[in-house]
Amino acid sequence: LTSLIFTKIIIHHRTTMTAEKLNSCKNIKALIIVASLISQFLPFVTSFNLPIKYSSTPRTSAHHAKKEKKKAGGSGGGGFGVSKSTSAPSVATISADIASLEKQWDNFVSITDLEIQPKGNPEDEDYRHFIVSDVFVRVGSENDSESTGWYRTGKVVAADETDINAAFTLQKGLIFWSALHMWPALAAKGKRAARNLQLGYMPPSMHMADETDTTLDAEEAEDVLISEKVSVHGVLSKDVGFRPDFNPPGFTYKRREKAALKKKKSSMEEIVEASS
Repeated sequence: LTSLIFTKIIIHHRTTMTAEKLNSCKNIKALIIVASLISQFLPFVTSFNLPIKYSSTPRTSAHHAKKEKKKAGGSGGGGFGVSKSTSAPSVATISADIASLEKQWDNFVSITDLEIQPKGNPEDEDYRHFIVSDVFVRVGSENDSESTGWYRTGKVVAADETDINAAFTLQKGLIFWSALHMWPALAAKGKRAARNLQLGYMPPSMHMADETDTTLDAEEAEDVLISEKVSVHGVLSKDVGFRPDFNPPGFTYKRREKAALKKKKSSMEEIVEASS
């Protein structure tokens, strides 16, 4: 403040002296006197608490927020700001049609090699863990007048670390679709009953249904558990599979499966013959 006042006074006097062309020592002496007076009043001027006007935007906070936002968005490395997700894409559900049935049947055969439990040593490089369950379908509940008993429908597999319940949830529509084609008694209940279909399961067995079977008897039905919907986030369709116990009418996939098994057997026979 002192420098500002002093500078203005000097400029003023210089302008005045130039205009009036005063170059005498009297003017210089007068200027010194004025400066002395200012120095005497300076402590009095600085004793006032003058108001300070701040910007309406707190710059420090805004800068901090911007840094935090950049930090949150730029944790992925690589200099591109956002990291790419490394989680594998999952599917919400598997379609209920012939193409999906073939695909999931292929998955079942590929994962299990038509076994109901893993073979080999878990320490082996080619070992793959999986869980198989027998699955059943019925309409309604035991207290429903339109209900049916449990129809044995097929087997479901979940590979590696996949939860078997996720395999049920992901393939439920496909299993229902297959059951309605396999068991006319279910389809005969109509669309209303189809909305009340239930999916049941129990530990795997070597038993498989055929077209002449009926529903489970009361004693067997006591062992059936009703599946519950679970999250399928991160579950891949290739890690689950479904195999109906027999071909739905008009569907001939088992012929392909038998042909594949025959080809596999022929290859093994060739290896045995070659080594003998």
